Amino acid sequence: MDPQKPARAGRSPLLFIFLTVFIDLLGFGIVIPLLPIYSKAFQSSGLETGLLFSCFSGMQLIFAPMWGRLSDRIGRRPVLIGGLIGTAASYALFAHANSMALLYASRLLAGFFGANISVAQAYIADVTDAKDRAKGMGMIGAAFGLGFTFGPLLGGVLAGVAHVEGQLPPVPGYAAAALSLCAAVFGYFKLPEPARHSAGSRVFGMRQVREALANGRVGLLLLLNFFNIVAFACFETMFIYFGLAKFPESFNQPAAIGAATMDDVLRAAPIAGYYLFGVGVISALIQGGFIRRLVPRFGETRLAVAGPAILGVALGIIGGAPTWGVVIAGCILMPCGFGLSNPSVNGLLSRAVPAERQGAFLGLNQSGGSLARLLAPVFAGTLFGVFGARSPFFAACGLLLVSTLIAWTYHRRYAATFPRHGEAEVVAEG
Repeated sequence: MDPQKPARAGRSPLLFIFLTVFIDLLGFGIVIPLLPIYSKAFQSSGLETGLLFSCFSGMQLIFAPMWGRLSDRIGRRPVLIGGLIGTAASYALFAHANSMALLYASRLLAGFFGANISVAQAYIADVTDAKDRAKGMGMIGAAFGLGFTFGPLLGGVLAGVAHVEGQLPPVPGYAAAALSLCAAVFGYFKLPEPARHSAGSRVFGMRQVREALANGRVGLLLLLNFFNIVAFACFETMFIYFGLAKFPESFNQPAAIGAATMDDVLRAAPIAGYYLFGVGVISALIQGGFIRRLVPRFGETRLAVAGPAILGVALGIIGGAPTWGVVIAGCILMPCGFGLSNPSVNGLLSRAVPAERQGAFLGLNQSGGSLARLLAPVFAGTLFGVFGARSPFFAACGLLLVSTLIAWTYHRRYAATFPRHGEAEVVAEG
């Protein structure tokens, strides 16, 4: 296949983009469990460790729209491949990091180049019909979830390979870099450039952002995505702290730990990892498989309503759980909600914006998600300290009630504008 030949909608481009994103996120997941170990080795403070985790999302917040706009102008393929090469360089720097300064530099670079996930979403939008958009977005979500799920497990195994006592393990960083380079090579030979639209794509500034937020179809979806990710990030941030405070025996602790230290978290992390692994797998199965059957039957707008509703119920179950078995039940239900809402909202957004600005608007949506991941730990941590261990989950449940109302409003207003049986689709202006 000629790598420069424009892609047509079909299974092959979707498979290629799935594998490219999966390999990239696998490398990302490998280094995540090592960050606290590196921070402890460099004797960083709690604030410095927190900034180390947040700087990645901060870079995505700033640069995701830029990558999206650039892909609208020069094409998806070169931006995706270039981002993978840059990501490989950031992981190589991580493997050589011998100070907090280099560690920060590696994470900042990883966030900068990793901000191009929205370009993969725009690629999907380019090669799928409107009726198949949510299915395609589900493949991105599945690749993201599987890569992030298996990556930390692989990172833990690689950390023990050729490890020398008293030295930081370089192998995981090299492995992550190699995976990103493999994804770049794979993309170069197998990922064709999709047909794209250039009219008007050179202009996307603050005026267009304001127009997007003022546009009902776009603004509601951006807000919906933001609230959904805040709620889900509250769970991810506080799961270990909640477990140590309310169910210490499930983490092999003799007594409740209300103010867990970094050492407490590191000891509990392997156990929590198994539960989070299950959450990731269920979410990936729904986004990569079941969504294909659900969209034709119910439509994206109904799934966008059901997703946050189910997610909210799940977080309410976890927050009020009297036993650890009930927590597990909530954890099983939770990815069902997120797996329904994520591809549906992304698919709806790609259908609500002009075709020539897919990358820019999806980049703006990714920035909103990054902002949500930056704010959620502060929000949840403050609630945890002031109102107790259960409060972050109840607050997230409340946010998801708002999300459900937003999604219902969107469904009532705009569901009729989507094409059925070959009808033309109404696309938002601006």
